[in-house]
Amino acid sequence: MRKEGGKKVLVRVPNWIGDAVMCLPALEALKGLYPSSNITVLAKSKVIPIFANNPAISEILEFGSKKGGILGNLSVSSELKGRGFDTALLFQNAFEAAFLSFLSRIPERVGYARDLRSAFLTKAVPVIPEVKRKHQVFYYLSLVEALGRSVDKDIAPVPKLYISKEEAGWARGFLKENGISGRPLFGAAPGASYGPAKMWPPERFASVLNELAEARKGAALVFGGPDDREACGALKRAYPRALDLSGALSLRQSMSLMSLLDAFITNDSGPMHISAALGVPTIAIFGSTDSVLTGPVGKKTAVVGRKMECSPCFKRECKFGHYECLRAIKADEVLKAAKGLVA
Repeated sequence: MRKEGGKKVLVRVPNWIGDAVMCLPALEALKGLYPSSNITVLAKSKVIPIFANNPAISEILEFGSKKGGILGNLSVSSELKGRGFDTALLFQNAFEAAFLSFLSRIPERVGYARDLRSAFLTKAVPVIPEVKRKHQVFYYLSLVEALGRSVDKDIAPVPKLYISKEEAGWARGFLKENGISGRPLFGAAPGASYGPAKMWPPERFASVLNELAEARKGAALVFGGPDDREACGALKRAYPRALDLSGALSLRQSMSLMSLLDAFITNDSGPMHISAALGVPTIAIFGSTDSVLTGPVGKKTAVVGRKMECSPCFKRECKFGHYECLRAIKADEVLKAAKGLVA
């Protein structure tokens, strides 16, 4: 296997938090292929926190322009040209990603041959059925393999997130200020930006948190962004002792607190991938999607789901209106899975 030093590699990462987490093993593999390289991540602002403190990454650039369309791409490409990148690796699938790397005159441009963008790539990688049947982490790893890195396709590598000492200290201080330090700590994320076909009833989250926390004299935290306030509020009403943090914290602050959890109950969502990548015991509830493709990765993970004739449908909303794949999952099943992971 040929390794090259001193390469300047630009990686256009995915725009969704869960996908951003799932591309982390590919970034590590890329650094392993080119140990002396400088890897620059080009990312939307909302996923930049996922890549902070990562030793494989030399620099993070925010992707965005006040101008949209062609003018916006010209503005960004002008900046990228001056950086002298040797290679662009495109984890993002959009046509725009390939077009931008072409405009930036990056000599080597590697990405999947989809969305009519092959003409802008120097290496257009076909999306083979084998990759589509495996976990999403292999989707990104296969692009690194196209550069010359061998990939073990039997076991999905575990993504890893990095919390600094300062961030961990902030999290411990936050718990102390709220009177819940030194106790078992459990978390839940009842929201899902994808849509209701991924959302288990918040009241059942509350039931599981109640059983876990009360039996162990622990505390419970509820995580979510501004768009998750309704679901988090419903959980809070059903279990008033839980501390609802929805919309109150930055993503890095949420990650820092999540790193201290004894267990995390979650829908298939960005927080699910974050929790697993932090090494937290993670219990994931799946509805319309497929855990084989996008489930949490790691030894301390468990998936609870209910296979139906219509699942996985990958729909945002149930076309039948009954959401039975989620409603059939009882709180006792999730509690049992949690107890199996909690010491």
